[in-house]
Amino acid sequence: MSHLRRCLSLLVLSAAPLLAQGETSARLPAGKRVCDMSARVVALRLVDAAGAPVPDATIRVRRVRTRTLLTRPESMGQSGDYRIAEDGDLRNLRAGGEPFDVTFRKGGRSRTVRLILGMDAAGCHVMLVRGPTTVTL
Repeated sequence: MSHLRRCLSLLVLSAAPLLAQGETSARLPAGKRVCDMSARVVALRLVDAAGAPVPDATIRVRRVRTRTLLTRPESMGQSGDYRIAEDGDLRNLRAGGEPFDVTFRKGGRSRTVRLILGMDAAGCHVMLVRGPTTVTL
């Protein structure tokens, strides 16, 4: 029984830091934080006036502060979903997020919306802070 108790104690002690990672990573400086291996994507759905998906529009995403374009926004298939940004696309975001202008074009129509993109509390994953998730062209 003593051996079993020692094994359980060791298991509990070794698991405690893993369980606390999520709580402490937000308080640690960038070089010390621990992020999970999941990947996050910010996506918008583009629909027409009838609500049908628009899968083949062109898209441009521009960071307002620096006037630079994101290089990899793309359609995610026939669903009308477009990948705006993913983890690793955005560096040095200001606290609280930053504005990005997203422009969709198809035929003679275009539509621009402004999003505020930021990072989660731990600074690990990109997220939509403010803005629409569906855009009508």
